[in-house]
Amino acid sequence: MKCWGAYCAISILFFSFPAIADEAETKGGLKIVSDDGDFSAQLGGRIHFDTYIFDKDLEDPVNTTDFRRVRLTMKGNLWKWNYKLERDFADDGAGGLRDVYLATKFYTGKLTIGNFKPSRSINELTSSNDLVLMERAFTSAAGIYSGRGRQQGIDWHTHWCCYTFGFTLFNLRDPGDPRNSGFGAATRLTWAPINDALSTVHLGVYRSYEKANQDSPDIVAEVAYAGRRGPEQLIAITPGGSDNFFGEFGDDEFFLGDGGGRVNTTGFELAATYGPLFGQAEYAYGHFTGKIYLSELTYEEFFGLPPSFFCDPISGCFIGGQDVHAWYIMGSWAITGQHKPYDSKIGVFKSIKPSPPEGAWEVAARYTAIENRDFRQLRASNFTLGVNYYFNPKIRVMMNITLGDDDFTGDKTNQFAIRLQGVW
Repeated sequence: MKCWGAYCAISILFFSFPAIADEAETKGGLKIVSDDGDFSAQLGGRIHFDTYIFDKDLEDPVNTTDFRRVRLTMKGNLWKWNYKLERDFADDGAGGLRDVYLATKFYTGKLTIGNFKPSRSINELTSSNDLVLMERAFTSAAGIYSGRGRQQGIDWHTHWCCYTFGFTLFNLRDPGDPRNSGFGAATRLTWAPINDALSTVHLGVYRSYEKANQDSPDIVAEVAYAGRRGPEQLIAITPGGSDNFFGEFGDDEFFLGDGGGRVNTTGFELAATYGPLFGQAEYAYGHFTGKIYLSELTYEEFFGLPPSFFCDPISGCFIGGQDVHAWYIMGSWAITGQHKPYDSKIGVFKSIKPSPPEGAWEVAARYTAIENRDFRQLRASNFTLGVNYYFNPKIRVMMNITLGDDDFTGDKTNQFAIRLQGVW
């Protein structure tokens, strides 16, 4: 109720003072601009309503419906500054805050301060409204950056000619996490040597560094390999703050070690369009440092199976540094001929747009995998086939079949999912 009240209060302020906001636009949405142009507010949002049906194997996920995203967004100008306030009502409390920031021009680029996505991974930086499949690949917060899609910090981003560059410094925290002293940095460089009305070629590289510290959550790579709300597999873990540890050596259950682990990740991007065809691939390598001791019961609780290696009866199972590899390859075809546009300012691809009253059909496929090469068969993957129908530029329905494969546990749960999506 408090969040809805805040939106109502803001709306009343904007609609109650015609001297401040006397020009309203409704083309493609609602926008209010002050008579001097120094202030503006634009209201937007998105609704993603999903249904999940599982073909169960060893695991027993629940067939269900889900509001994947229910967001209201307000953005605009405050003199020479921009602001954005985005709330997702599909999550509770502060964890529902998404992009919340102030930004301004700085030197030749844009300086952003607040909560947002760090400069890493084309699949992560692509808006959920523009994805060709319902869920992201394992090179994103759906895998190697599990639970770390947005962070609080400061970012500088610029673009020139056919290049983009971004650099982010951040606290290892999103609004739903506890206050902690963890920190990180990320940088991304992209190049589009070909970008015209018919075709685009995109190349990108990025680096990410994350350092847990006092009160930081553990940094993990974890995947829902059979689609959202399906079974999950922990791939890697590096310890956060020492408060996360529990038990004593020799107990039935304990988790001990040195806190303050680090994760270094390097990623490479390749994407292209030609007419109605689109292809994209990405590879990310992450090194998770750590010095962790787990009892056998705790190991099984974390990873889903008893350890396949020797564990000391007193000090338990030791986990040191871990090398994680994640990648995907995907493609799509707009059957009705639309071209997928490229946003050269940030280095990502946007969704196809039909011309009403005509709709548009699109088919897509992707294979994605992630593995920890320091554990035998600790690997998960899936193949997803999707069909999308666009009623108009704002409404589409998505249908996905995901064939999950957890090499570690042997589970092969599959999922059929359908989404009705609206955006304004």
